Amino acid sequence: MSGFPPELLDAVRPTPALPVPGIGWLDDVPQDLTRALRSFLTAWYADVPVVPAAPHRAAMKLPPALLAFHDIAAGREEILGRQDFIEPLDRIEYLDDEPLVVFAAENQGVWVALIDPTDDDPVVWYDGGPQRLRERERLGGFLLQFALNEAVNTSPFGGFATVTPESLDRFVEDLVPVPLQPMRVPGDPTRHWVAPGLVAMAADYGESGIWLSVGSRQRSALRPLRSRLDWEHFNG
Repeated sequence: MSGFPPELLDAVRPTPALPVPGIGWLDDVPQDLTRALRSFLTAWYADVPVVPAAPHRAAMKLPPALLAFHDIAAGREEILGRQDFIEPLDRIEYLDDEPLVVFAAENQGVWVALIDPTDDDPVVWYDGGPQRLRERERLGGFLLQFALNEAVNTSPFGGFATVTPESLDRFVEDLVPVPLQPMRVPGDPTRHWVAPGLVAMAADYGESGIWLSVGSRQRSALRPLRSRLDWEHFNG
């Protein structure tokens, strides 16, 4: 955290109580992941203007969920990812010797994500380690979890702390868990919780601990969390 008292920071950088995105989209997760994804992204990035852009075309048939993700992101490249990223449609290509396509990648090339484009909701595979790793959720769930990861990692306001399982349990008591299986990246498992205007992500790195990150596009949404942990970084 900053070395200045929060009260002094509030005096020099007032925190207006702006409207924050709700979490009603959670209701759609069990039955319509694409609708949940659209509702979350539309509200979370409501302040990002849509820039007119020529539509991209894929060279092959792609699953409906991936096409919907690109439709939501049209004119707002930020939604495709800044930490990790979803490939633009015109850059999605088949592997040389397999009927799989690369549709997403980690920012430093640690992994790429693969799918069978002919499947309506395909299994997601990570390629980059000694052997391929299967994600727990299929494509529809992966895309929502990817969006939640990016919401945390690229938000202008956020916090970070290394926590124990016990302190994590206490921290998330007032948050709502996203009802999906834990993700395998960036740590395995990675879990998500939300509150209005806020996304929290806990990635388990084994001996390195559990890395808890929170993010928001409105500083006011983070204010209630100031005293909840001994933050290593916090600008809410």
